[in-house]
This record gives sequence, C-alpha cells and structure tokens, in this order.
Amino acid sequence: MQYVILVISAVLLAVDFSLNKIYQRLKGTSPAAGFGFNSLLGLFTAIMFFGVNGFKTDFSIYSFIMAALVNLFMLCYNIIGFKLLKSGTMAMYTLFLMSGGMTVPYIFGLLFLDEPFSLLRTTALVLILISIVLSNIRTAKVNSKQITMCIAVFVLNGFVSVFSKLHQIELNFDTINVIEFVLAGGIFKFTFAGILYLFTRKHTQEKADKKLSIMSLVIIITSAAVGGFSYLMQLWGATSLPATVLYPFVTGGSIVAASIAGVIFFKERLSKNLIVSIVLCVAGTIMFL
Repeated sequence: MQYVILVISAVLLAVDFSLNKIYQRLKGTSPAAGFGFNSLLGLFTAIMFFGVNGFKTDFSIYSFIMAALVNLFMLCYNIIGFKLLKSGTMAMYTLFLMSGGMTVPYIFGLLFLDEPFSLLRTTALVLILISIVLSNIRTAKVNSKQITMCIAVFVLNGFVSVFSKLHQIELNFDTINVIEFVLAGGIFKFTFAGILYLFTRKHTQEKADKKLSIMSLVIIITSAAVGGFSYLMQLWGATSLPATVLYPFVTGGSIVAASIAGVIFFKERLSKNLIVSIVLCVAGTIMFL
C-alpha cells in the first residue's frame, strides 16, 4: 500500500509540473508572475489543509522552523523553474529537480541516517540517473546561465527532501502531524512569496502579471490541491520508508509520468533517447520494490 501511495504521488507531481508550465505560458516568467503564483499557491494550500485537518492545528517551534526552511527552498527552485520552463522542456526541468530530490537524500541517508547499503538499489539509482540524462540529450547547446540554474534546482530540491525526512523521523522535539506540516508550509509560502511579490510587482513590464484571470486562479487552486496531496503522500512515506527507497522511487515514477505528460499535452517530441530512458527508469523503479 505504501508503494501505491508513492505511485499516486509521482503521478500528481507530473500533473503539477504540467500546471506550472501552463501557468508560465499564460502569465509569463517574470519574477512577479512567479512570486504571485507561489503566494496564492501557499494561501490555497493552507486553507485546503486547514479544512482537511478539521479546522484546527497544533503548534511546534521545531516543525514551524522546518516548514519555513522547506518552503523557502521550494520557493527558490519554483522561481528558477519558471525561467527554465521558458527556455527548456518540462523533461529538462524534471531532470535536475527530481534527480536532486533523489540523489541528495539517498547519499544523506547512507552517511547520516545509518540506512543500509544495497547494491541492487544503488544499481537502480544509477539506472534512473542514466535514464533522465538520456531523456535530455539534445543537439542544442545549453548556456552557462541555464547550467547554473539547473544546479541550483538540483541542490535546492535535495534540501527539501532531506529536511522533510528529518522532520518526519524527529524524536527529540515535539512535532505536528503531516497535514499540519503541509498547512504550515502553505502559510510560510504565502508570506514569503507575498512579500517578494509586492516588491517586484511595480517593476514588472508584463501587463498579464498585474491582474488575475479566472483561468490562472483555477490553475493555482488545482496546483495547490495536486501538489499539496502529492507532498502529503511523500511525508506519509517518509515516516516508515528509508530515504534510500522513498525518493528514488518517487523520482522514477514522476520522470515517466512527466515525460508522458509532455508528449501528450505539450507536443514534446518522443525521441529514441526518451523511449530508452523511460524503459530504464521503469526498470530502476521496479528494482526498489
């Protein structure tokens, strides 16, 4: 049942990536567009999960600090992702985002959480990494600015995975439950992004960023529901599954789902490399079962 939950989480992640790309096409990639999106995303996430939690929440200083850090990392890679999605495909963004979210906690789990080394799962990790590299091999050159942004996304999402895992296994401090943790994260995202939006809004030159259409509002609300529940499922998995299993499995599933979504909804080309990468990714994911 835990793996079923992770499969659903991976599919929801791919849907969320698609919604981000649709919003980017609709509203542009200016800082104001990114901060506005994330601020409202945080607001609707907090409202939604406040209701799911029975319109109540507990308080924990440790949990709120961790939620603030996790969502600060998320906000940073979301803003960078807006720029990457403008110049690259959804698969390119997914490559660095998910490989960072997989590799960093995998190594962290081995080094600091005393999680057992497994040759089979390490081989599976290598297969997934090879698959996502193959899916993004292109003839066009990538400039240094794009490389820098990709590395930043890789590291930031790795931190998100590590800090989320640390919160879920904490035993020395009082912590709030997973639903309340997502709720707290939404509050911080709304606050952080909202403040930055107010500073950048008056400097934007894109008229589309200065008003909120019904379509963009629907996209944000849907993204809040989809992304929030995907992250919630990962937090549930983090309470019982080791990081060396959880994040590579989610990565493999989301890579496959995102590649398929890119082909179906955004007419991204299904190259031979992409087909081979999907097969390798599926094989690697199955090896984690």
